[in-house]
Amino acid sequence: MQKPLLIIGNKNYSSWSLRAWLLLKAFGIDFNEQLIELFDNSARPILDEHAPTGKVPVLVYGQGDNKVTVWDTLAIAIHVNDYLTDKNIWTGLSKSDADAHNSSQHSISKINSAYCQSIVSEMHSGLMGMRSEMPMNIRATAKINPSPACLADLDRIESIFSDCLTGRAEDSFLFGHFTAADAFFAPVVLRLHTYANASDITLKPVTKQYCETMLNNPHIQAWRESALTETRIIEEDEAGQIVSLAGALAG
Repeated sequence: MQKPLLIIGNKNYSSWSLRAWLLLKAFGIDFNEQLIELFDNSARPILDEHAPTGKVPVLVYGQGDNKVTVWDTLAIAIHVNDYLTDKNIWTGLSKSDADAHNSSQHSISKINSAYCQSIVSEMHSGLMGMRSEMPMNIRATAKINPSPACLADLDRIESIFSDCLTGRAEDSFLFGHFTAADAFFAPVVLRLHTYANASDITLKPVTKQYCETMLNNPHIQAWRESALTETRIIEEDEAGQIVSLAGALAG
């Protein structure tokens, strides 16, 4: 099979691109990436060719009548699970283990899969207070004044983390093994790293530990390192009072 191509936006800002990119990396899928400049005319030919919605990320592979185009991060996740990996992205287990019948493991896998799919969908379609007031901005440390809607979303996120992580090892992912949920909540971790301390937002210990686990993930570290080399500033994705900058724009 032709190596898939993942079209993504600026790594400093594009949270949806990170979700798809991290999912492919975490599940060992060999792919090429093509980065476009968000909201820039230079991106138009690529988006016109591959992206029906004009947005990233987009996953494409194959040619002619066999060309596969998948847009929207949730659709990419489903497609990856169905066609591109031997693991079940909702449980992190091999599909043979996740689908094993007549065992307690099958029951646990089914419960975890349902919970994982639910919180991925919740992240995909909701939590707009947090997402609008705390845009991903990896290079920045910034202070905001979170609204009640934003704080309510953060409470909900911390509740999800507590539900998933209670009783697990300190360095655990949400369901033990890395799953789609960790990929979808990765930008939340980076948002908290940007805004929480500077904005006097107190996080629960379980949230802090999960953030540390995710920030130590080598794929997230690689994404962050690339993001810090970028110099473009997109005003639409800047929020709050910038306290400090890291990377190429640090001064």
